[in-house]
Amino acid sequence: SLLYSAIRMGLLPLSLAISLFAKESVSGISRVVLTCNALFGQWTWSGEWLKPKNAENGDDHKFIKSYSLQLSVSAYLRNLNTHSSYKNFRKARTNLRNNAKPLDSLILSSHLDKYAETGSEYIEVLQKIILQNDLKDFDEARLLPSSKDLDSLI
Repeated sequence: SLLYSAIRMGLLPLSLAISLFAKESVSGISRVVLTCNALFGQWTWSGEWLKPKNAENGDDHKFIKSYSLQLSVSAYLRNLNTHSSYKNFRKARTNLRNNAKPLDSLILSSHLDKYAETGSEYIEVLQKIILQNDLKDFDEARLLPSSKDLDSLI
């Protein structure tokens, strides 16, 4: 299954989304996830959101707070599908689609060097998470509909 965003018809392999979530949220147990529903560690420079623990004086960035986990996923997809920093990511995704190739999380992750200050090191970590956990196995998974949809089937 692929995560889908209506904005620019952006698809994302589930293996890539899981690796980003695992890296950014310490597999869902970070204080940022628990207090802000911030699954992907996105930053903002305005508002009264959660300041990073290791922020230095003068650092104005904060973690974006989402009112639900679903909104956190939507904001993350919107970020990847619209921000200029991820233009090469979108080009690579379009190239794969135009050549009738599957959306490969290892190829696409190589274009996310601007997602974190560590650049190419960040890409290496994402790719290790994908490979060591066989996450590409999930790319063909079919997710069940929501519980509301299941209720209507009964």
